[in-house]
Amino acid sequence: MSKLMHGKILFVITAVLLSAVVSWNLAIAQPKPTAKAKPAAAEGEDAGPGPNKGKGRLPAYYKDIVDAKQKDKIYSIQAEFNAKIDALEDQLKKLTDERDAAVENVLSPEQKEKLKKAREEAAAKKRKKTTDEKTADEKPADPKPATKSAN
Repeated sequence: MSKLMHGKILFVITAVLLSAVVSWNLAIAQPKPTAKAKPAAAEGEDAGPGPNKGKGRLPAYYKDIVDAKQKDKIYSIQAEFNAKIDALEDQLKKLTDERDAAVENVLSPEQKEKLKKAREEAAAKKRKKTTDEKTADEKPADPKPATKSAN
């Protein structure tokens, strides 16, 4: 084998090892989420006193820029628009439900029954997965495997 070929092989091996080390370090550096941990306050969220405490959320980077009067004005603007957005979301939900019903009405009774069964199976699978995840989170791994007694 030529020196050039040895150099290429050495380069590839070095690159693979380096990427493995970097990936490992990144994986270790990630904080592990805990099931019981409360979420931290979001960036820009106002926790200060005021008439709208907890009823609004400042946009990113506003907290240190605006005064209390401006915060109250921002919260009232947000409340006004949130009411409009909620009404539109309700309207969208209603239209989506109507569309889904119209689409489902294209199906024959046999197809509707198959659809019902498929949805039930998917829901059961999702419940089982959720239950399994909760069980795995709550129970620590048993350090000693269970052995059968000689009774």
